[in-house]
Amino acid sequence: MTKELSRTSALASRHTALGSGLEDWNGMGTAWTYNTNPNDEHDAVRERAGMFDMSPLKKVMVSGRDAQAVLDHLTTRDMSRVAQGEAVYLSVLTDAGTMADDAIVYNNGDDEWMIVHGSGDTMALLDASAAGKSVSVQFTDELHDLSVQGPGSLQILNAHCEAELGDLAYFQHRATTLFGHPCHISRTGYSGERGYEIFADATVIGDIWDKLVDAGVMPCSFTALDKVRIEAGLLFYGYDMTTDHTPYEVGLGFTVSKSKTGFRGRGALAAA
Repeated sequence: MTKELSRTSALASRHTALGSGLEDWNGMGTAWTYNTNPNDEHDAVRERAGMFDMSPLKKVMVSGRDAQAVLDHLTTRDMSRVAQGEAVYLSVLTDAGTMADDAIVYNNGDDEWMIVHGSGDTMALLDASAAGKSVSVQFTDELHDLSVQGPGSLQILNAHCEAELGDLAYFQHRATTLFGHPCHISRTGYSGERGYEIFADATVIGDIWDKLVDAGVMPCSFTALDKVRIEAGLLFYGYDMTTDHTPYEVGLGFTVSKSKTGFRGRGALAAA
């Protein structure tokens, strides 16, 4: 019996046209394969530029007076060190100090943050951390995530972007327009190459995709994503790490701010 999908990418028709059966990941139809060879997709990322629809990741806006404090309780990083326009990769822990998820948190300024996570328990734990606080927690699928990765990504995007991306450091992000469409561009990715993630509304992401294809960016499947992220030593929650592991057991000790206290699972992690 086919699992009913609870989420839909605005790029679904592009994926099926390329041969995807839209297999489930994180409740969304995901392009695990195309008609193209995943080895060719891999080479496009390594040699020029490829793109992945990362919209199955869950995007959650956290805003309000207590937003930073809520994220400090939820995650292993010190949020006071993440300036506006910066982002940080981190761990979300269970009460037992083990991995509930990994995620990236973006500081958008004016007490607004975005956390992007995969298939772990981040949302439930975030709601628990937010209980009784002056904070708004809003999950959104209107915001899509298109990841353009490869050594040619900067040149291709810069040619069509209002903002200059060359001075955007690793894990920095900014609001701009791409092909005339408002978006947020982050210098992040999951490939081991220089790359950028484009966060844009469902109403415009299709046009951005089409124009990137016209610019020579190759659509890439999650099979190719597995190839490039394994080469880069990047972990996939649910496969390479689970609630059986502490961050230190899977090489993510660097995501734990050493002097930080008060986050979920901290005592159990310290004991472990």
